[in-house]
Amino acid sequence: MPSLIEDLTATRLADFLQATRPEALCAIPIHIARRDELRTRPCIVIDTPESRPVIAMPNTAKVRVNVHLFSQIDDTPADTHATWAGILSTMLADRASLRVWLDSDGFVLHDLIARDSMTAPDETRGRETTLSYEAVVFAM
Repeated sequence: MPSLIEDLTATRLADFLQATRPEALCAIPIHIARRDELRTRPCIVIDTPESRPVIAMPNTAKVRVNVHLFSQIDDTPADTHATWAGILSTMLADRASLRVWLDSDGFVLHDLIARDSMTAPDETRGRETTLSYEAVVFAM
């Protein structure tokens, strides 16, 4: 069962991407993992599979965040998929914009630390890019 801090992190990141995405990503739906939503390709899925509390900081946790970009080989050329992944990576690297959209009285993004990323074939005739981060967040 996901925790409140994981849900808030995923929801706020999805809202940020939805509100600030450029024209190149406007037609791509954004979903949050663990929700019953019909997913078509291409799509972006935000997953927060785990969190660990930061003991010295009450109501604060390190949340693992995976942003998945799925596309279909038949419909999306590899260079288009790579361009979309690059746009997502650039958007999530803009800490100032992230904080403007995410921070509120009950939620503060302290940092979003890039971890690893990869692009690999997914299922049959599909492609998946995973951008991995560790978010340090406060939530009440």
